[in-house]
Amino acid sequence: MATAPAVRRGPGRTIGLGAAHRAASCAVLAAAAAGCQSDLRRSVREIDAAYAQGRYPGAAEIAERAAERNADDRADQLLWWLQAGRTRQAAGDVAASIAWYDRAYEAVRPYLDSKAEATVSEALVTTAVNQTMRIYRATPPERIMLCALQGANRLASGDLAGARVEFNRAADFQQDAVSRFAQEINAAQERTNAEWKSGGWATGISTDATAKVRQAQERPASALGMSSFGNPFASYLRAAFLLATSTDPGDRQNARADLRGVQEMLPGCAEAAADIAAIDAGGGPPPVTWIFFLTGVAPTYREFRLDIPIPVGNVNYVSAAFPVLERRGAFIPAIDAGGARSSTIADLDAAVEAEFDARLPLIVTQEIVSSAGKAAATWAASQAAYQQDSTAGVLVQIVGIAYQAASTAADLRAWTTMPKQVALLRVPTPADGALEVRAGGGEGQPGRTLCTLALAPGAPNIVIMTLPSAAAPHPAVLQYRGGGGSEIAPGAPAAAAPGAPPTSAATGDSP
Repeated sequence: MATAPAVRRGPGRTIGLGAAHRAASCAVLAAAAAGCQSDLRRSVREIDAAYAQGRYPGAAEIAERAAERNADDRADQLLWWLQAGRTRQAAGDVAASIAWYDRAYEAVRPYLDSKAEATVSEALVTTAVNQTMRIYRATPPERIMLCALQGANRLASGDLAGARVEFNRAADFQQDAVSRFAQEINAAQERTNAEWKSGGWATGISTDATAKVRQAQERPASALGMSSFGNPFASYLRAAFLLATSTDPGDRQNARADLRGVQEMLPGCAEAAADIAAIDAGGGPPPVTWIFFLTGVAPTYREFRLDIPIPVGNVNYVSAAFPVLERRGAFIPAIDAGGARSSTIADLDAAVEAEFDARLPLIVTQEIVSSAGKAAATWAASQAAYQQDSTAGVLVQIVGIAYQAASTAADLRAWTTMPKQVALLRVPTPADGALEVRAGGGEGQPGRTLCTLALAPGAPNIVIMTLPSAAAPHPAVLQYRGGGGSEIAPGAPAAAAPGAPPTSAATGDSP
């Protein structure tokens, strides 16, 4: 094993610079992590830009290239699989989307009831460097949406059995999030608090920092939305699937239970009341069309830096970096069709914010523990080196400062192509199967035509329509066209509005 270089200190005396080399190694690790995060953030911005402009295949190509480029990066793999699955879905390549989503599900499946969310070895790495080093596991709202959107893929491709499995998985993840998430967060907070106390730090620092991060987010805790992680979109989509594809009494009662769950989350939901009435009236699948309008994009994060008062030696403050959620606008909130207007049934912004706010005290405490630990270690190493040699002390201090600067970074990873909101439009299926869908106008304005759907006349139809921004020229569309009983016609491309590009999910430009 090679020995550390030494500094000669008088005749025949040397001291090792092992401390400096250890600090330098950490600095190199932190710099490498910073480089990876820079590449990740740049790729995500490129995906978001193409996706928002309606260039769905272009966004998918960027996401897939990032997934291939980071194939061996266990920390970020899942994020790329989610991005690739969603953008391929919008591009109309359902088979490719299914493959990416399957990878993503296998990554998150162990965390359904059985596997702890974090490991001891990972906690050591994230404390020594930062939270970007942890394995990205997706949040509870993201896991629920993953399964719901995969169910939409299976449904549109004619795989009824596969769709049923995916919708059931979404329900399982909802139940798991509601029953287990709070306990997981509380347990992790207790472990971090114990580490905090063992370091002898003042108890009010973390609370003050959390309040400042919330203030930077400009959304008070009282406005953070949902108190649970139930997703009405996932529940309603499963109910519509059961109503449209089955006459089995058990399935219809399960659909009724899902709709009652929707009503509990959304009191006064007229669409759910209408479907419950149809179930209670008996008969076969209702000849209605459900259009689930997935609009906008979910929140993203920005980095917020804060000086934390933790006296270490002659250093009174250390810098820490925290994620701050930012909602994104420029979306169309509603659609019109068949003389009716959609209503919002799921606010994914609120769900993401509620989940993030529940984790925020833990995020803040862990980051402060990490920053304080690095500052204390740098100070102790430099003082030990100074006692032997002033040059070594300076080197250790310089390398330590560089390490702290390079390793201070917030974890900004998120599934950014997830929708902002989901609206539902429930209308009787037109006799001729043609249904024009328009962007909902405001203040008496008619809005613009998005597409004309080609539906199965006199039958139930389920449409998943995606429009990531008001700037996107056309929506991406997945369809299930009922044909009586449990027979299914795979999703068909929607007809284009006059003078508009094709509105099936298979349109878009290359980057």
